[in-house]
Amino acid sequence: MTTIPTLYPGAIRGTHFYGDTYPGDLMDPNVLALHTTEGTDVVSYSNGAEAPNLTAKPNFSKKGFDVYQHFLLNRSARALVNLPGGVETNTCNVIQLELVGTCDPKHAKTWGKLTAGVDYIYWPDAPEWAYDALAELIAWMHQHFDIPLSGPSEWLPYPSSYGKTSARMSFAEWNAFRGICGHMHAPENYHGDPGSIPFAAIIAKAKAIVAKASGGTSGGGSTKPPAPKPTAPPAFPGRQFFGPGKTNAYIKQLGDRLVKKGFGKHYRVGPSQSWGEADRLNVRDFQLSRKELRGDADGGVGPLTWRLLFS
Repeated sequence: MTTIPTLYPGAIRGTHFYGDTYPGDLMDPNVLALHTTEGTDVVSYSNGAEAPNLTAKPNFSKKGFDVYQHFLLNRSARALVNLPGGVETNTCNVIQLELVGTCDPKHAKTWGKLTAGVDYIYWPDAPEWAYDALAELIAWMHQHFDIPLSGPSEWLPYPSSYGKTSARMSFAEWNAFRGICGHMHAPENYHGDPGSIPFAAIIAKAKAIVAKASGGTSGGGSTKPPAPKPTAPPAFPGRQFFGPGKTNAYIKQLGDRLVKKGFGKHYRVGPSQSWGEADRLNVRDFQLSRKELRGDADGGVGPLTWRLLFS
């Protein structure tokens, strides 16, 4: 497996990190599964025995998330039911994200003395800033893991989403799935979270974030003739072509581009088709130069690094 980010930028760990107790299986993530905690705060998840990779707690004052990390992003979490002898759920290359809040319509407006949208989030009808924060997290997952910005069309309202429903995937569908799904979609499971969230609208927001990071522009009122459209970057070949022991033309293409962009100081002779420490250091220098990449400036080549380098 090539180098991929293992920590979400700015995530809180400390006593909330359980990877030392439950190391999990190595993964090459291609799925993001969304849960809701059905509570109003971060919990211990039975001291990590039932924890996801991440918990996103809405921060009402800053209108964003405080993200807690429980397991590395390339290690399996434990928040899905995984029956013996059946399909793999937790270990099937899925990053699991718990959203603090509820999808239960009993709490659509109030929860005891608490008010929805003020003290906690009712996710099927959340404030727009909460959907924006979720879209940013989803966009980051796409940029760093190639997780497709797509998913099931059916997001049933709770409690009709509970149990064996039309939204629940078969074993074959689960094994073939790539993208964003909910707990309600996972086989061998019966939970119905995160309910009827406005999935299409959230994904549209994530796509807009990705487009902007890739150099997309919005319309304006300028009378100046449009600038020539930049040439699209070459398609990202995949993480598997980069890293120690790799030799191929993509490494040379990467090195030539690094030199052209002014990030070739670690080459003693020049780029070659064989990956070396100079490649990693030059990639890291480029990542440190871009705010979109500084949170994971490890010298590994992912889709966002490639896209920005060739932009």
